[in-house]
This record gives sequence, structure tokens and C-alpha cells, in this order.
Amino acid sequence: MSEQPKIVYNLGNSQLIESLDGTMRDVVMVTSESCGSQQFSTGLFWVRPGTRGHEDHHPGQEEVYYIFEGKGEVVIEGLSHVIQKGDMVFIPDGLNHYLTNAGPETLGLCWVIAKKWTDMPGIAKELGRWNKITPGSDWGPLKEGH
Repeated sequence: MSEQPKIVYNLGNSQLIESLDGTMRDVVMVTSESCGSQQFSTGLFWVRPGTRGHEDHHPGQEEVYYIFEGKGEVVIEGLSHVIQKGDMVFIPDGLNHYLTNAGPETLGLCWVIAKKWTDMPGIAKELGRWNKITPGSDWGPLKEGH
């Protein structure tokens, strides 16, 4: 009998990572490798209080965020949009975007990209450079400029 694919995920199932500048955290959860997903990749993402995440774009990929904690702004192609807990955000294909969190609480979101994880090697390579951390640990030191 073959093993059933994983269906339910939590922070203990995947490696939590933190950006090298100490401003962002991510955990990639549903992928082609973790459960055989052929159409979606998803995970959880956090922006440290009082910081701005780095600018990003994903040509050939649309992205959706669900904000589950905090508030801040998503800036898409230079246009700022206020976001808060309970909001859904659509990032159109290939547009430059970043998140800011000027408040005192962590900004947290679930991200979904309608693409197989193995079809996004650039994102996987970038996240592979981030520091592995333990859930619940303090944020690492901020690097110059943040």
C-alpha cells in the first residue's frame, strides 16, 4: 500500500526561515515535493514590525495573500495599498511588489502561487539562502539600512 500524501500542515511540518537582513520570515508548506501538488505552492510569511520587506517580482506568476495578523501596506508598481487582518491581496503577473510594516505588531500572511514549486527554481534558490530558525524564536539582528 502506498503512503497517503500529506493533507494538513502546521509550522512543525516545514522549516521556518528568516531573510538575511532580518526583516522577513517564510515557511514553504504545500509544494510538489511535500504533497505532490501540481498546481499550487503556498506557505506563511511574516514581516518584522517597523520594517520593509525587499522588492520582488515573479514573471509568469500571479500571487494571492491572505492577511492573518497585523496591518501594513503592500506596494505594487509604486502604488501603496493599506492591508490588515482579514484582507485578501492579488498580485498580478510579474508586477514589482513589497510589503511594509510600520506598526508594532508582526504582519503575517498566507501566500499562494498557482504554480508547481519545481517550476519556480528562482524563488527556491533565494529562500535556500535564508537562515533556518525555530518557531517562536526572537527576530535576528537587523542589517544596516532597515
